[in-house]
Amino acid sequence: MAGRPEPVLMQTNPAGSKAPYITPILVLGAIPLLLANWFTVVAILGRDCVVLHGGGNITQCGGGLSEEEMSAVSGLIALAVLIIQIALIVLISRRLRSTPQ
Repeated sequence: MAGRPEPVLMQTNPAGSKAPYITPILVLGAIPLLLANWFTVVAILGRDCVVLHGGGNITQCGGGLSEEEMSAVSGLIALAVLIIQIALIVLISRRLRSTPQ
């Protein structure tokens, strides 16, 4: 039976060989991105902080927030921005993986 060989189906991997590395890159990139977001938000919110007393113990920042409240609010805003950024990264990477190459 020396006939024609049967066709073999090829396995296709639309993401290429980089698929297992996407999640660790997102996880490792999240911490520096969160710190960068926090620093940016603190710089924006804290640009109008003023010292209320000469000793420098009490400061008041934008909108009547104390310095501690401003740090907490900027952390929450930075976390929200990080979630939006990661969602965009995941959506873009899915779109790139789904396009034929």
